[in-house]
Amino acid sequence: MKKEHLFLEPLAILRVIKCSRACLLGALIAPLVIVGCNSGGAQPNKAANSDNKSTANDITDVDVTNTVLLTGAKRLGINIGGQNYYDSGQMLRNLVFTNPGFEGETWQSILRCEGITTTTCTDPNQWNQWPANFLQGARFEFLSGAAAGITGTVLSSLPADPRQKDQGVTIRYSPMAKSPDLDDFVLVKQTIPGNAQAGWWTNAYGGARFLPEFSDLAPNSPGKQALKVSASGTGQGASVSSYFDSFAGHSFVQLKGNYRLFFRAKGVAGNREVRVTLRRTTDHGAELFLSKTVSLTDKWQDYSFGFSASEDGTKIGTVGLTFDIIGADVLLDDVSLTPSAPSSDNPTAFRDEVVRTLRQLRPGILRYQDGDHLGSSIDNLIAVPFARVRAGFSEGSSHQDMVPLGLHEFLQLCKAVGAEPWFNLPAGISQTETKNLIEYLSGSASTVYGAKRASLGQAAAWTSVFPLIHLELGNEEWNAGIFAGSAMPDPTAYGQRAKEIFVAARSSPYYVANKFDLVLGTFTVNPDWTQKELASSGGYDSTAVAPYTFDRFDDASSDEAIFGPMMAEPEMLDSRSSGYMVKQAKAARSASHPANLSVYEVNLATSIGKASQTDIDRTVPSMGAGLALIDHMLLMMRDLGVTTQSVWSLPGYSNNFANSSDHKPEKTPLFGVVVDMGGATDLRRPQYLAEQLANTAILPTMLQTRVTGANPTWDQKLSANDDVRIDGAHYLQTFAFADGQRRSLIVLNLSRTESIPMRFSGDGEPSGTVHISRLTSEKITDNNEEQAHVATTDNVVHGFNPRSSNVLPPFSMTVYTWTAGR
Repeated sequence: MKKEHLFLEPLAILRVIKCSRACLLGALIAPLVIVGCNSGGAQPNKAANSDNKSTANDITDVDVTNTVLLTGAKRLGINIGGQNYYDSGQMLRNLVFTNPGFEGETWQSILRCEGITTTTCTDPNQWNQWPANFLQGARFEFLSGAAAGITGTVLSSLPADPRQKDQGVTIRYSPMAKSPDLDDFVLVKQTIPGNAQAGWWTNAYGGARFLPEFSDLAPNSPGKQALKVSASGTGQGASVSSYFDSFAGHSFVQLKGNYRLFFRAKGVAGNREVRVTLRRTTDHGAELFLSKTVSLTDKWQDYSFGFSASEDGTKIGTVGLTFDIIGADVLLDDVSLTPSAPSSDNPTAFRDEVVRTLRQLRPGILRYQDGDHLGSSIDNLIAVPFARVRAGFSEGSSHQDMVPLGLHEFLQLCKAVGAEPWFNLPAGISQTETKNLIEYLSGSASTVYGAKRASLGQAAAWTSVFPLIHLELGNEEWNAGIFAGSAMPDPTAYGQRAKEIFVAARSSPYYVANKFDLVLGTFTVNPDWTQKELASSGGYDSTAVAPYTFDRFDDASSDEAIFGPMMAEPEMLDSRSSGYMVKQAKAARSASHPANLSVYEVNLATSIGKASQTDIDRTVPSMGAGLALIDHMLLMMRDLGVTTQSVWSLPGYSNNFANSSDHKPEKTPLFGVVVDMGGATDLRRPQYLAEQLANTAILPTMLQTRVTGANPTWDQKLSANDDVRIDGAHYLQTFAFADGQRRSLIVLNLSRTESIPMRFSGDGEPSGTVHISRLTSEKITDNNEEQAHVATTDNVVHGFNPRSSNVLPPFSMTVYTWTAGR
């Protein structure tokens, strides 16, 4: 997820005057003159009409045709990202979801043999965190090279040596029939029971202990282990806690309404008591929601306690659920803290506020890339939450605290919000697992995996619910720097591995070709990588990239220095032959088996540079940034035919920014498109608002538009921010759509300072009753971090005259919708 881009009769005489911003916004209802604010910065080039003698009085003409540009256009999508317990990643109804069933762990990682002998393979990641013999007893399978397909057991493993370059973990195995070669990839898998308290915060004194319990389990529990708290001795005590909403200075989950705490427990020895408390701790003291001393019996029982809350956004602080055990041995299992009753219109495992936010966005695609699932199995991902085990893959840690988000819960969410699902297969998925997955998605309820699906409440095949299901092998397999343990950073090896998995999928009797999109992820800024990947692979339908923009932020000397390159970069990448997105589209089309080009992630990626925290805060979540993102996505659709795209991501309040000048720790308000969902503000960032507005206009057929007349441009000189350079960048970008008689047009004015007059022509021009929606703000740096300064306005015009002049304010997005022939 890193970068690797109001109406009048025609006017006889147009006058351009200076004005205030309020005057510009008022132009919708009183455009007696064409207005324009001029505060410096880039100036438009001369108009691009035939005689090249235009003046500032020229109007731009937008010819909306009925010529089909592409079919199958989809509303823009969103990644739901991963869950967490501190910011907008708190998406599930169960607020104590990290390891609710006190389950064990599974581990699945891909290593690269940078060093090789007949009995050893050494991975090059010297920062691997696994201790000695971490992989002892694990099963291995070589995925590439002459030894591909050979399996066995890891006899022992040596830890990495951070002092030695390319000296990562070493695994030892018995000699094999075929010897692996240098740079071959090997998959290691193991099951690690125990550590039931993982994902919880624990405290013990007086010799109290936490132990996994494997045999004495609750009769109704779907899991394989429980947590035993042994604190019955004299002077012994222990606590088990789960915390959420712990981001300093901001609340992302306000408790409102009726809630219920559920858990299973048994008293084993001592006083058999457990005290349960739920409180929010703030700077002004604690707010207590629940406090109960529960006397347990010597048999497993289910306990449920209700309470009500009415938080109003003024209480900021961490919420903690704690089980205190003093003088007792107890067993605990299967904990949930949820609203008492599900909403009638929300059948999912996600919070009402999350579902509402997505429904308002109307995404065409939802992509599930939860980092906690990359080391999982398909069986684990369709297990119910109380039975789901923690799944690790990363070489950067030796344990995993959180259970992954379930595939069933994800598909429920897609169904509820009307989006196509995009699921990232764990990179280590086997061919058998792949066939099982296809059966789960497409088989009848009489099949083994179809029955598993039906047992979760979905009797009909998921392929009957969705027009298309996207399945991508792994996530950023080129990116071993971030996804070490999941990546296969070799285009040929990954392409060949993908072919094996996709051929297995297609061999299933339940595979329906027009219901699945099999996706190869690729290295965005390296089209040659894509060519090699496609040349070595097969069975795929699409290749997918993540064309992030505005990565490096060095120059904040003026708004023009910031937003000029930010607005020019999409056209440079998507519409000019030198742009890497143009080259990626060519690579996809020219493969021996042509692929569709998709975008699995996109956003700004402002993460490095010399910018101050103040400049970051006024730039990254700004109106200008929202406009640049939507321009990028719409250009990729119009100029490259990319119909499947998803923003990264729904949650994510802030990320790190590496300042290269003073090396002070800074934050960047990425990558979430919301501030929070049902928290203290419930505000949306401009990136969300721009996608939301675009999704009201995107219809299945994209039509061609022609822009003539003034059609102003600017020359973007080489910028310090992201090295953007392009001559003749267009201020106006237009995108038209149709669905039967329904019509829509999106017009972007990318100017940082100037309003632009415009009129319509063509067979498909808007007329009759036209609904006009506009997204803009007073200043290009306006944001919604604390208050809603950026918003969409709506207006309905009856008897719309396309020949009349329309004034587009600077840095604005305007959507026209109408019905043809009326």
